[in-house]
Amino acid sequence: MGDEIVLRCALAKAFLYRSGKCNRLLEVYGSAQGVLDNMESADMEKVRPLLEEAFSGENLEWAQQEVEWCREKGVELLFYGDEGYPKLLMEVEDAPAMLFYKGTADLNALYSISMVGTRLASTYGKEMCSRIVSDLHSYKPLVVSGLAYGIDIASHKAALEAGLETVAVLPNGMDMVYPSRHRDIAAAMVRQGGILTEFPRGEQPVRLNFIKRNRIIASITQGLVVVESRVKGGAMITAEYACSYNRDIFAVPGRVTDPNSFGCNYLIAKNVAAIYNSPSAIPSALGWSETFLPDSSFQPQLFSYQVGNKEKILLSLKSDRPLSVEQLCTATGLDWDTLSILLLELELEGKIAVKNNTDYYLRK
Repeated sequence: MGDEIVLRCALAKAFLYRSGKCNRLLEVYGSAQGVLDNMESADMEKVRPLLEEAFSGENLEWAQQEVEWCREKGVELLFYGDEGYPKLLMEVEDAPAMLFYKGTADLNALYSISMVGTRLASTYGKEMCSRIVSDLHSYKPLVVSGLAYGIDIASHKAALEAGLETVAVLPNGMDMVYPSRHRDIAAAMVRQGGILTEFPRGEQPVRLNFIKRNRIIASITQGLVVVESRVKGGAMITAEYACSYNRDIFAVPGRVTDPNSFGCNYLIAKNVAAIYNSPSAIPSALGWSETFLPDSSFQPQLFSYQVGNKEKILLSLKSDRPLSVEQLCTATGLDWDTLSILLLELELEGKIAVKNNTDYYLRK
């Protein structure tokens, strides 16, 4: 009734929002043709309406056109279970039955990391994207994000500038780039990484599709870095997915008074994410080969965590009078950024507490 690729494409579209069920059907019957041949069997009763939709003349015609369009545009169709399909993604129960991919990157790269965060990225957040990419450069990891404004696009740009391959996971079909302002970056990524989506042409970037996209970002790599995030938002949803998939999560700490860091600091405080405080934080946690460890002599230290600096803070707070960050800067001689990070560490260690979200004091 049609070649296997067309049948698989038709099946994947009908089961777009029930992809796990589609994958199980294919595992049981061996192929889309096998599913078609057995669709009248008694055990297909619950999914028969979707199967009828999948193998309708209209949907099969659509699938034929979609396959031809992909061939013309150099877009690969990656089906669940295929050799080129991301193996880490296959561990997820609701992994996409089909992926559209255009690019040069190996989606099963030896080392890989996803980076996400707020669309309202600060200068600090953007700089941290570059710093993280620089710290990991020796491993040549695949860098994955979502092409959105803010941290996403900063991560892609940092990877491109460092000569690393980077892949964007889209919340829409391959026939459009969202947001359109990032079209040039997406084009560069096709030559140095790629763009990936589970959505066929015509699918718009509606809210549900962003959530589905986030589960791919969370599961397709070995770990997730939340660079900057508020307590609510897409980055936190991605972190929830990553946690449920047993992925290693890392968060970049920030000022306790900065809303853009509330999400990251929360993940760290709740032990959901490891604190990103050194170039070795990610490689060490993920067990990346020590033979590729970066040369620390050429690595700028991310933060100053010298015991002496912490002692300065603790000594300054022994007056039993809560002190503000400004007062502690004066007392210790430390700059605001370094002090804010050290205060967060000391707070997480249970040595100090904060009053009215502004003043710090020693815990008794």
